[in-house]
Amino acid sequence: MEKSFAYIRNVLLFLILCSCQETQNIELENLTKEEKALKTKELEYERNYYYQANTIRQAYLDTLLMLNPDNESYHREKSIAHSKIGDYHISFPLLQRSLELDPEEALYYTSWLMTDLYKDYDRAIEYLNQYDDYTPGRVDYAWGNNVNFLKGEVLQALGRHEEAIIEFTKAIDEEGNEYIDPSAFPYRGISYVALKKYKEALADFDLGIKVYDKSSLSYYYKGITLLEIGDKAQALVYIEKAKELVSKGYKKSDPYKEVYNEIYLMQIEDKLKELHEKSASK
Repeated sequence: MEKSFAYIRNVLLFLILCSCQETQNIELENLTKEEKALKTKELEYERNYYYQANTIRQAYLDTLLMLNPDNESYHREKSIAHSKIGDYHISFPLLQRSLELDPEEALYYTSWLMTDLYKDYDRAIEYLNQYDDYTPGRVDYAWGNNVNFLKGEVLQALGRHEEAIIEFTKAIDEEGNEYIDPSAFPYRGISYVALKKYKEALADFDLGIKVYDKSSLSYYYKGITLLEIGDKAQALVYIEKAKELVSKGYKKSDPYKEVYNEIYLMQIEDKLKELHEKSASK
């Protein structure tokens, strides 16, 4: 009963907010600078009662933007919920506006977003380089992620493997084996495979397994690399191990998006089936 009441209350509040928007615009325009500051503080406090994607929180953000049309953080915050649910036609103009208002602050989020969610790699490398250039000689982070690690992902996705290896190596050196995202090793190994540098690739997959012994990605790509150099027997051992780990849930995944270089159980099973069929046909 309480949940139903809360839902009805929220819907009514949202309808009231929407129906009063035109009148509110006129009222807000007539506020003094001090009154706008007080109203902003009040709305910022009240919006925190609602979840990010809640329509009422979004209505609060609309009002905050009316009061503060040049506030970068409100544009960025409003875009986040829309990006997560795929409303890119709404989120992207908001992101562009936040970049116009305060590029350094906006790029902390947007450079990561273009890399991990939008997968707009040409734009991502431009944004990551721009963000990194603001603080030369310092280790930078975009939305909590090492910028050189993200550059490695993007450059690899663009087929620029030598540059990707350089960036992954920088990230590993900056963070150390203990703190770097364990994916850095198999990711770098994948670029070595693309360059047919199999010895270096195998060393990276071994490092990936040493740092995280349940790295299904390292096991899988070590198996694929062993196939490339003709060691089918050992390749099967590592690919089977990858299958076992993925079956138990040991893989990177995200409810909002496909993870970069994500491997799937069906993908591994198809590879094993292909190998067994080739063996049977001989």
